[in-house]
Amino acid sequence: MKTSIEAKIRHPRELKSVRRRYYPYLAKFYGHDQLLVDASISEAVWNAWTYGHDKKSHYPIYLNLRFLNTRLIVRISDHGGGFDWRSYHLAGDVKQWFPTLDDLEQSGRGIMLMLRVMDVLRYNDSGNECLLMKKYLFQE
Repeated sequence: MKTSIEAKIRHPRELKSVRRRYYPYLAKFYGHDQLLVDASISEAVWNAWTYGHDKKSHYPIYLNLRFLNTRLIVRISDHGGGFDWRSYHLAGDVKQWFPTLDDLEQSGRGIMLMLRVMDVLRYNDSGNECLLMKKYLFQE
């Protein structure tokens, strides 16, 4: 099975209509984990809009979901200048990022979520394109 879903989103609220197209696949391949996978996709889109586009809707965020035979591949890209993602990937134990509840108010929670849920989280060199990959829990 190979299915591809593409969308141009100017505001994260538009993800709701795109979600209708991909959510049946999440339910089929991830069972109860579908909410976590969806939260990772949503977080990446919100990050692109918040940090890449400075919460403006002048340019679209590009979303591409590909359901392949054994895994989901998601690409999210924005027109922003990117960010330095390298410091988030250096830490082996993500618990050290948020040692207390007060630290949860700081940025980086979305990246932590994506690192914990997805099998792969990568960014391009400039940091304005995100790649998420997750193997299916259930096969066809």
